[in-house]
Amino acid sequence: MEKLLEIINKFPGHRVGVIGDLILDRYLACEVKRISPEAPVPVAKVLDEKFVLGGAANVAANVRSLGGAAEVLGIVGMDAEGKLMLKMFKERGIESPLSFKSSGRPTTVKTRLISGNQQIVRIDKESNENISPGEEVKIMERLPAFLDRNEIIVISDYAKGLVTESLAQEIIRLALERGIKVLSDPVPETFYKFKNSYLVKPNKDEAENIAGIKFKDDYSNADEILKVLHKKFNSNLAVTLGKDGMMISERKGISRAKSLAREVYDVSGAGDTVMAALALGLASGADLFSSCLIGNHSAGLAVGKVGTAEVSASELLEVIRLNEGENS
Repeated sequence: MEKLLEIINKFPGHRVGVIGDLILDRYLACEVKRISPEAPVPVAKVLDEKFVLGGAANVAANVRSLGGAAEVLGIVGMDAEGKLMLKMFKERGIESPLSFKSSGRPTTVKTRLISGNQQIVRIDKESNENISPGEEVKIMERLPAFLDRNEIIVISDYAKGLVTESLAQEIIRLALERGIKVLSDPVPETFYKFKNSYLVKPNKDEAENIAGIKFKDDYSNADEILKVLHKKFNSNLAVTLGKDGMMISERKGISRAKSLAREVYDVSGAGDTVMAALALGLASGADLFSSCLIGNHSAGLAVGKVGTAEVSASELLEVIRLNEGENS
């Protein structure tokens, strides 16, 4: 336990660069008491509206809330939502000097209607087309300065078009030249882009689909699946297993971190929280297993909150003292 606490106390001052799809999450807290006379659908009366940072922006927000320094590189639209996101970056101390606005795509906004703790519907405003060749060139030109300012890089790919295959490989190539670790967090359709990352983070379903093998109930065939993934990605792996915790695979072997969620309200953004904590752990000099343990504790906190959530260093320290104390 003391080792993990020491690592977290080193988070301040370490820098994490986050590149990927910047998303604005909009939450409408609603009251549902009747059915519409116009159609057989519930009428949701909006009681409150809240905007929070999502996607790659949520990774950066969690880096900041955990005490680290965060810089984002991405694109927002020339719209009110893009203006709001840049304002939120400034308010939270998230650096974004190399990010820019695009006239050809909207800011990605996910609107969730919530009644009580239950999500009723989600409405997405987005473009998932690849960024234009000109925009890709602009990002490429900014990569050296971005990499030179940060200790570790997270690629957060939500398949909204920013992280093209050529851009992903250029990030990894330039980072390797500089001795910088790249942690890749793709969605199922984009895993092929991230070979040679320091770490790739699939969830259980993604790992099974990529390997073409299902985990047994007791995970006794984990070694077989992870060997297939190693061959495909040439990287370390952190496979999130939901209620079963996390499987960590590095060249020296496979280890397991158990689930720490007390009560699950919402899994939105939990993976972003994991990546933020993991990145700060590695930037602070921790080994991969210890960093993944910290990420696992962070996930347990995130899923206990409604909506895309930020986890603070004080919350993380407290939950580690509690959980590790129970298991000592």
